[in-house]
Amino acid sequence: MTRIVGRVRQGLASGNTKQQKKGKCSLEARKGWAWASTMMLAMALVAAGCGNGTNGNNKPDTTGESTGNNQSTSSEKPQEKVTITYSQWGTAEELQRTQELLDTFMKVYPNITVKLEGKDWGTYWDGLTAGASGGILPDVMKTSFAYVSKYAELGIFKELDGLLDSHSFDRSAIADGMLSMHQFGGKQVSLPIDANVIMFYYNKALFDDPATNPKQASYPSTEPTWEEVLDIATKMTLDTNGKNPGEDGFDSNNIKQWGMSTVPGADLGMFEPILYSNGAKLINDDDTVALNTPEAREVIDFFIKATQQGVNTSPAQIEGMGGVQNLAITTGKVAMNLAGSWNVAHYADANIDYGITHVPKFQSTQTVIQPAGVAMSASTKHEEAAFTLMSWLAGPEGQTELAKQGFSIPSNSQAADAYLETAGAEFKIFLDAQAFGISAPYSVKKTDLVFTHGTQILRDPLSGNGDVEAAIADLQAALQ
Repeated sequence: MTRIVGRVRQGLASGNTKQQKKGKCSLEARKGWAWASTMMLAMALVAAGCGNGTNGNNKPDTTGESTGNNQSTSSEKPQEKVTITYSQWGTAEELQRTQELLDTFMKVYPNITVKLEGKDWGTYWDGLTAGASGGILPDVMKTSFAYVSKYAELGIFKELDGLLDSHSFDRSAIADGMLSMHQFGGKQVSLPIDANVIMFYYNKALFDDPATNPKQASYPSTEPTWEEVLDIATKMTLDTNGKNPGEDGFDSNNIKQWGMSTVPGADLGMFEPILYSNGAKLINDDDTVALNTPEAREVIDFFIKATQQGVNTSPAQIEGMGGVQNLAITTGKVAMNLAGSWNVAHYADANIDYGITHVPKFQSTQTVIQPAGVAMSASTKHEEAAFTLMSWLAGPEGQTELAKQGFSIPSNSQAADAYLETAGAEFKIFLDAQAFGISAPYSVKKTDLVFTHGTQILRDPLSGNGDVEAAIADLQAALQ
């Protein structure tokens, strides 16, 4: 992707200056009409200098410092000079791109200075936990869709609905599925700023080469079914003798090329939209495991059978190819795999020619959008400036600047054209996929299920190596 440098529109934020109590100014009376007239004029000038919110030059005091009665409050307006902090996790490269965005913001709002605090993933969340226990929190902070509920329960996020309404922020430009991932208790507590989506990828080189595609299997369609994908994967699976599953003499112990890699237990977050496509769920609203329904078991049994037939990779086979399901097609040994939109960078690094489809379906096409967001500290003393930054990052201007960087998919549809201009028309499918996003917010227990217990307990059973019923029961017990 090329990086396009756009012109930055500069402007001033609107708002009213704060008012202070007027000081008293007095002058000694003098005799004489002329002298009195002169001093009356002087009194008017001095009164203007001593009056509310001025510095003697008839300009508003915009230092943002708390001196005397000029206390900093949570209702400051953007035209007052204030300094706020913005904190996020990320690599050096990611933080540099964020700094570029903040530099653009500060040109548009020159009276707001934003200090970036960058941390690694683990340190970042430890810092928010400490802040919730009485420590210092940033004014604005990046959030992960998977940790919204956990930190909202700690009370560190400010509810945003009132501010969004009073500032007429256009939420219709952000898909409902993304907004819901950043809500807690029915309230908006953070705003999505990117739109990573789960997709399905295939290695074109394997399909185009008769040696690796002797059955001449076609590319998967744009919105494939799992039955279609299974048929293609069966034709693309080869043992060391060049035979496919189902043919006489096929040796499942000596497979050299697999048709697909979709390991349900390896990443339950990616597996969730596949369940939804069959009318099933990963977890119920009461935080109980939802994998024992007929609809869920139909999906699970499909992948167990495909793995047992040798068409789909097992966890052990993925480990032998580097251990990352998302990158299976880069090995030259797997034709198709489930992965995130962010993985295209890895495919480009691997120099493979790949195609993209929507996540295959059982009944309906579904995906999951995994958006990062921005939240405001409930204890910020600079509410107006903090909201100005948040609404810019999530609004059309900030999202357009993000899109021009060419590294992230914007969450705001008003930045779609800028994204396609930078990334290329072939990535329009990422934007189209947002219409298929499920509304599946993360509770604290769901976060534990997906990122802690699920992989440990379900990885092997969901591939046919273990008792599925017992594993589901163990998972439910782990969530108690």
